[in-house]
Amino acid sequence: MSEIEAWISQLQHGESAEARADAAEELGEFGGPAAVAALKTALSDPSETVQVSAVLALGELRVSDAFDTLAAFLPHPEPNLRGAAAVALGQIGRPGTGALLLPLEQDTVAAVRGAAAWALGTLGDRSAYDAVARLARDPDPDVADAAAEALRRLKRS
Repeated sequence: MSEIEAWISQLQHGESAEARADAAEELGEFGGPAAVAALKTALSDPSETVQVSAVLALGELRVSDAFDTLAAFLPHPEPNLRGAAAVALGQIGRPGTGALLLPLEQDTVAAVRGAAAWALGTLGDRSAYDAVARLARDPDPDVADAAAEALRRLKRS
C-alpha cells in the first residue's frame, strides 16, 4: 500500500475524527485524483473537524471543480466551516469569488471576518478594497491585522 493509499484509508476508516482530519491535511499535501476524490467525500463526514480539514485541503490543492461545493459552505451555521470555505475559495481564486465573500464582512464571528479579509486580499480583487478597508477598522485586532495585510496585497495587485 502506498503512502497516499494509507492516508486515504485513514481518512475513510479512521476511528477518531482527529485521525481522519490529520489524513485530510496530509492528502492536501499530496494531491492527485484519488486524494481529491477522497477529500470531496470527506466533506460529508459527520465530524466538523474533518469537514474543515477537507475544505482547507481542497483549497490548498486549488481544486477548481470543488468550487461550487465549497461555496455552499459559506452560509453554514458552523463558523469554522464558513471561515475554511472563505480561505479555500480565496486559494482557488475563480473570477467572481470576491462577490461571494463580501457578505462575510458582516459575520458575527471575528475569525470568519478575518478569513474573509485574508481571502479577499489573496484574490487581488480591487473591487473588494472598500470592504477590506472597513475590516481593517474591525474592533477585533486579529481581523484588523488580517485586513491590513490584505490591503497591502490589494495595493500591490
